[in-house]
Amino acid sequence: MEHRRAFTLIELLVVIAIIGVLLAVLVPALQIAKEQATGAVCLSHQRGLILAYKLYIEDNDGELPVADVRPNQPYAWTHPPTLTDGTKVYAVGQNVTLEDRIRGFENGVLYPYTENYKLYHCPSDKRFKIGTHLGNSLDYKMYRSYNVQGGLNGEEVTLNLSVPRYHVKKLGDVRRNVPLTYVFVEEYYDGAGSNCNGGSWQLGSGSGAGWWNTMSVWHNWRSTLSFLDGHAEKIRWRDQRTLDYAEDRTSVPRDQPGNPDLEYMVRGYAVPLPRPAN
Repeated sequence: MEHRRAFTLIELLVVIAIIGVLLAVLVPALQIAKEQATGAVCLSHQRGLILAYKLYIEDNDGELPVADVRPNQPYAWTHPPTLTDGTKVYAVGQNVTLEDRIRGFENGVLYPYTENYKLYHCPSDKRFKIGTHLGNSLDYKMYRSYNVQGGLNGEEVTLNLSVPRYHVKKLGDVRRNVPLTYVFVEEYYDGAGSNCNGGSWQLGSGSGAGWWNTMSVWHNWRSTLSFLDGHAEKIRWRDQRTLDYAEDRTSVPRDQPGNPDLEYMVRGYAVPLPRPAN
């Protein structure tokens, strides 16, 4: 009669250990692959948005969409969450649904060129699933992942600058290098002041060239940007201070002398700012 040899306890433990080692190797690799895949989708969404942006400009004699998306901005590229009766819900204190947010997209001047609300969202952006808000019991589940830089028809702000802040309203007024001038930025907003990231994405501090708003770093130390010439790309941030500021802008200095990432964003801002001090 044939006797089958069973696993010993030691052999079983060895097999479990091998499986554990394989999982330890494979899981990070799978996570990186997943981030690469979502990064590719994000780039596609950015290309769709920048194409819509350029088509709008062509159809409106070079006029730029308004980058400030707070209420009472009829030519804004998108709008705050909008109820079925047309009320725009911007201030904190009232929760809104995804459908309300989609209606806000649909009221923006770019939506006739996109006709797809998913273009406004990066698949790596999990805020809509988990909800974010500081100091309030409501869950502000942000869906829009992108914002337009303030130099391109953004709001009038001072940001405690020691120099005047300008913005351009027509494409012909952009005096920067167009291929380097970014338009849409992946931005993290936690809902601390309103239920959508309403202002444009700004640079600026006491020196005039520091960080102000943050980027979202959802793609393995990278963020996606799209540019005024119509291309989009993932930018890898090289300075740890950039990542630290993206994580917590309340405790990390805005002025970061010698930061090549900040230098890059200053060069791509649509209006001149003082260069960061070395």
